[in-house]
Amino acid sequence: MRFASLLVLCFFPAICSAQSEADKQATLKYIAALQDVESGAFKVNANSKPGLRATSGAVRSLKAFNGELANKAKVIAFVQSCYDPTTGGFAEPGGKPDVTITSVGIMAAAELGIPEEKFPKAVEYLRANAKSFEDVRIGAAGLESLKKKPEWLESWIKIADAQLNNDGTVGKADGVARDTASVIAMRLRLGYPVANKSRVVEAIKNGQRADGGWGKAGEKASDAETTYRVMRSLLLAKEKPKDVAKLREFLQKCRTTDGGYAVSPGEASSMSGVYYFAMINKWLAEMNR
Repeated sequence: MRFASLLVLCFFPAICSAQSEADKQATLKYIAALQDVESGAFKVNANSKPGLRATSGAVRSLKAFNGELANKAKVIAFVQSCYDPTTGGFAEPGGKPDVTITSVGIMAAAELGIPEEKFPKAVEYLRANAKSFEDVRIGAAGLESLKKKPEWLESWIKIADAQLNNDGTVGKADGVARDTASVIAMRLRLGYPVANKSRVVEAIKNGQRADGGWGKAGEKASDAETTYRVMRSLLLAKEKPKDVAKLREFLQKCRTTDGGYAVSPGEASSMSGVYYFAMINKWLAEMNR
């Protein structure tokens, strides 16, 4: 009966929801179960240790679901404890700072309202250590969360643009949608224009697969992480996927019986899967406003 109801609703994409209220409450319960009571931090799954990446995902997912963050003071203290004042970077507990985790730490801090003076050298850490495209892509997300656009950002844009094909797309064959979306999202989130925008957007949209999602080059199945990248770029470009109903079906296949979401259908649930779902679901709602 529930499946039949979903089909009926999906005839109306503007109001079609990937989650019922009962499913939403089950997901909020799933997130809560992954919070460590002592530290306030969250785990990726039940068998992992609390970490900064999972905590950032949980905080942002709860906001997307209009949920309540328990033990917020402890969460804030945990995020601040991951900052290394010597290097200026953030690190997972017991680990070393790197660009990805520093960007994640900045985003978590911004979401929690932690003032930048509590992590004063983080942006400089990114500037000094971001070298690859994946570095500058995630670094740009950190800068966006702080609403910063430093003069030296042009050097990062050059790293991203070095990948462009003549028509403005990135990559080849079945990897074009993911690779192009990654570069385009970076440019748009920082206020840089996109050349051949219509052609580029069409290439991203055309990458939607038969299962409704988007996937990595060489992989037959779609995954929520790639779909997240694509949807971020389409939202910023003020565009919608070609087939919203099929995308909804893909997201539903990522749902697990414990109330969480997997990164790919058939896999175990994780905070990563929940985060990707939460943001994609939120963006779909924004696209329909």
